[in-house]
Parts: sequence; C-alpha cells; structure tokens
Amino acid sequence: MKSIMYGILDARQAAKESLPPGLNQAPLMAVKHGNLAAAISPVEEELASSAGIEQALEYARVVEQLHRRLSVLPMRYGCFVHHPEQVVEFLHRYERQFSDALAQVEGCDEMGLRILFQESDVAEPPEQAGAPTGADAQTRGRAYLDNRRRFYAQQTRVDRAARRMAERAQAAFSGQFVRCTWDHAARPDGQLLSMAFLVERPKLAEFRRAFLRFQKDGPGNVMCSGPWPPYGFVADLAKPAVAALAELEHLQEKG
Repeated sequence: MKSIMYGILDARQAAKESLPPGLNQAPLMAVKHGNLAAAISPVEEELASSAGIEQALEYARVVEQLHRRLSVLPMRYGCFVHHPEQVVEFLHRYERQFSDALAQVEGCDEMGLRILFQESDVAEPPEQAGAPTGADAQTRGRAYLDNRRRFYAQQTRVDRAARRMAERAQAAFSGQFVRCTWDHAARPDGQLLSMAFLVERPKLAEFRRAFLRFQKDGPGNVMCSGPWPPYGFVADLAKPAVAALAELEHLQEKG
C-alpha cells in the first residue's frame, strides 16, 4: 500500500503533539530520522491514482492542522511512497537543508499578496527605438532582428515594472516580514504580481493593517490572503531537497 507525505516536521515537536488524521481519516504517523520527521499516512491505490480536487482540498486541510500545531515544511499534494525506508533515506540525505529550513519558518505564517497593475503605473518611460531606414526595411534579416530587439526590450520593461512594484510592496510592509518571494505574469487586463511573505505570528495584525494602507494608497487592484502554511518558501529554503522529490517518487515506482 502506498503512503502520502504531507510535510517535514521537527521530530522533537512531533513527539509532544497528537497528530491529526490523514486523508480518509487514515492514521497519520511520523517517520523519524534524527531530529526530523515526515508526516505520512496510508492511502488506497485508487485514491493515489485519482488526484481530484476534493482529495487535494482535504490534503491541504491536514497540512493546515499540522501547521497550527507545530513547524512544518509542507509538501504539495501528490508525493507518494511505497516504503517508509525511502522517507528515512530522503531525510538522511537532506537533513541539513530541512533542519535549516524548519528553523527559518518556525513560528511563521505565509501571507499572500496579488497585485493586478498596469505597466504605466510603475514603469520607467519606454525607450524610443529608432525607426528602420528604407534600406533596413528591404533586408528581411535586419527587419527580423529589429523585431526581436523590440520584443526583448518590451519584455525587459515588463520585468522592470514588476520588480519596481514588488519593491514598492516590500517597502510598504517593511519590518513586518522575515522573507519575501514573488513572481509575475502577463494577463489581458494587465500585469499580475504574486507575492508571498513569511510573517512571524505576533506581527500578523500589523501586517494586515499595513495591507489596508497599501490597498488604499497603492496602484492597481490588490488582494491579500492567508495565513497559510509556508508553501511558497519550501523551494526557496530547501532547494536541493525539493528538487529531489521527483527522485523520491521515482524510487517509489521502483519499490
């Protein structure tokens, strides 16, 4: 029977807490190695092969319950293993990265910020590109290169606009977060900046007040969400270990 992994825990904390049930109320156990543990529960083969929305939401609820009780590095839905020994080997191999990451998220929640804005709200004035001469227009190769240059110049302006907006948001929340990560994507109605802030729990109320000020004064449409388990920071804090999750799933296929 397969097991699903919910997250990495501090084994000393896990020993002091009663763990919530897993998917389908299956018993959740902590597979330990040193001061680390991985929270897993058995799942039927049918459940493991059908990653539906209902199961993913229930999985998220289990992770949230763990997060409320102790420090956790949450995994995304879909990390299955055949044998606990694979988990022990995984914890052993990346013990240092996971231990350091757990120490950084301890006592913190993730708050999300989404900003839909126009490039003109924050971007520098676009550079004026020189118009091609008649000789240039007659040369297809030169025209192609000119088009690519203008395309990449536009991409650079978009990236610069997103960075300027991210810096503006970080300044608005100065002193209210431990870490921040962000990404952006183009939409038909503007640029969407998605930010995640790692916030110490005693500062959550002040973070929300800072958000209300930013929402009132900032450009674009702004939405705040959370608090959540620190999903957005696992990859940043434990990069080699997270990259190896694909290897862990490959091992379970061989198991």
